[in-house]
Amino acid sequence: MRIDSTHRPWLYFSIALIAVSTVVYIPYSRSTTPAGSTGIGLTFGIIALGFMVFAALLSVRKRYRIMRIGSARVWMKAHLWLGALALPMVLFHAAFHARGLLAFILMLLTIIVVFSGIYGAYLQHTLPTRMFREVPYETIYDQIGVIKEQLLAEARQHAVNVTQMLAPARGPGATVTMTLVEVPEYSSEVAAFDAFFASKVEPYLKAEHKAALKLELRHEPDAAREFEDYRKLFPAAAWPPITALEDICSEKRQLDHQVRLHHWLHGWLLVHLPVSAALLLLAFIHAVVALRY
Repeated sequence: MRIDSTHRPWLYFSIALIAVSTVVYIPYSRSTTPAGSTGIGLTFGIIALGFMVFAALLSVRKRYRIMRIGSARVWMKAHLWLGALALPMVLFHAAFHARGLLAFILMLLTIIVVFSGIYGAYLQHTLPTRMFREVPYETIYDQIGVIKEQLLAEARQHAVNVTQMLAPARGPGATVTMTLVEVPEYSSEVAAFDAFFASKVEPYLKAEHKAALKLELRHEPDAAREFEDYRKLFPAAAWPPITALEDICSEKRQLDHQVRLHHWLHGWLLVHLPVSAALLLLAFIHAVVALRY
């Protein structure tokens, strides 16, 4: 969800609600000892709980089609803004004091939920543009594993092509079309390239995105120097497959980067969702206990 001009009415509504709440709270706090059990304190608490419940309904709407009333964009905007407004309403309700362990936990959870939600909104606003700019080879996330396997298979074939182009033709009927027949044998160079492929290129292409961060070819300048050294070492006949291997490593690098950005984009939910569920549960317990006693 991008934060654009369509969020302006929600911003104005939020500012107006906080302003009205402040105007109500200031004389109220001066005329009496503010507490959550007073009429105004309870009103703020009910508003905060209502915002929390509405924000939680987004997951229900996503899960059950029968609940899909209104557009998804409107629900997302309401989820973001009303969920964020729960924090100032909680502060007004508690008179900016956490009295007791449960109240402290509720206030802490509210802060975590609101700020994790704001962080998630920031990621959703910025990462798609960043991914478009930094990952030209962006693909469907679920297909990344398959594509990496294909890249590894292609890389092995290109490595074979390099060896074939550098190895002199031998045996009856050997062709010289793809060999270097007018230069000395490149046995040591072939061995060096095979070792480079086996020790660096293939492990890098096999590695998962976290493990790949520790490998040398993860760094584009280092990888470029490695491949350029082999292009300088070998005749031009071997350059195309070497360049193809470099391109494959570059695509693998971008796929790993896409995985990391995807994890950033969705990883915040591992904090936001369980903490939100805990907050809602404890908020209902707090409301029942407060009304009963």
